[in-house]
Amino acid sequence: MRYAVISKGLSVEEIRAEAMKAGATAITEAKLLSQVFCEMSENQASILDQVRGLSVKPIKSIKPEAIMVPERGIAGPQQELSDDIQNVFSNIRYLFLPPLTGAGLTVAVVDSGIRKTHDSLKHKVVYEENFSSSPTVADIYGHGTQVAFIIAGGEIDSEKMGVSPGASLMSMKVISDEGSATEEQVVAAIEKVCELAEEARLSLLDRTDPMWPNVINLSLGAEDDGDEDSPMRAACRVASQQYGLDIVAAAGNFGPDLTTVTTPGTEPEVITVGAIETASYIEIWEKSSRGPTKLGNMKPDFVLWGVGIAGASNNNDIDYITKSGTSFATPMLSGLTGLLWESGRRAYGENWLFRWTEARQLAPYYCLKPEDAPINQDHDYGYGLPAVGTMVSRIGTPPTTAGMGDIITPMMLMMMIMNMMKVMV
Repeated sequence: MRYAVISKGLSVEEIRAEAMKAGATAITEAKLLSQVFCEMSENQASILDQVRGLSVKPIKSIKPEAIMVPERGIAGPQQELSDDIQNVFSNIRYLFLPPLTGAGLTVAVVDSGIRKTHDSLKHKVVYEENFSSSPTVADIYGHGTQVAFIIAGGEIDSEKMGVSPGASLMSMKVISDEGSATEEQVVAAIEKVCELAEEARLSLLDRTDPMWPNVINLSLGAEDDGDEDSPMRAACRVASQQYGLDIVAAAGNFGPDLTTVTTPGTEPEVITVGAIETASYIEIWEKSSRGPTKLGNMKPDFVLWGVGIAGASNNNDIDYITKSGTSFATPMLSGLTGLLWESGRRAYGENWLFRWTEARQLAPYYCLKPEDAPINQDHDYGYGLPAVGTMVSRIGTPPTTAGMGDIITPMMLMMMIMNMMKVMV
């Protein structure tokens, strides 16, 4: 059986040495994340787990957290809903002249691969690598291409389709052609993204360079086992805290039952996204997973639209399909990063940074919920639906205070957001 060996104090070399003492074989390392993976018997794993400073975890299987409803082409009421949502983001982009595009954002899509030759995704993928058990990096299963489209889909009949059509994408294939992956494969992909971010930093690239990843999108998950040191959760913490990456993950599609949010969405350091149904009013999608987590943490963090969402087909370069699930609400938040960040850079200079992990602290001031929902974070809506139009507009308006500089602090952002009107554009 395959296990992950994790330590908060030992080096990877020390972890490997202890694993070898226990009789482990087929050892691989995630050096940046301080994890080792290996083959062991249950008895060997039990012995190794007793070593001070080590935690031994069986490797779990994961799947894309989507209830997918594909169609050939797009038609009917699902198209109308998808059009409404695209219009929301289109209106936001045109709050500025020249319009916002999300340029400067790079999202690492840890998924089933991306069909980069699709008409809407040409020239978007700046890096790709295959960590799955399948032979090629191509998206055969059909999930990552749709996720990528929502983040950065380009022009179709002169209309920009994705949330941030100027963003770049990194395709980290972990989901096989049959639709499954393991925690080890996801951790390997996260480590590679961290490595690319570190290489970009050491090369003195700008954070807006396409080869500097800013966000990791994880539209996948495994059942919450209440383990804060599970391999994926541990990897996400390191990626966020040490490499400055926002980790955006799907809540899962196992609602309306409570305590159904999937890992790594259960990790407090991760930005977890649930799904709502319509563009005209806020109503939680029945299948969107609910918190709290088994450890009692309140999740999700935000909700966005996840029903009848348009996406590029992975089968050819011209078709489009509709699907539903928190998998497709998640990349909306990832893509929204680009619009918020770009609007802030225009107002405060190129050194201005935006991270959801910081903005989340102020979420009650800029999120929308039904009138009967709690004001603070709850286990259905989290903090709610970001008031994206007013948020982008307000961040993109420079403060009148002289000498504020080109880096806005969280307190300054709080003052700005508290003055926002809670209405959607």
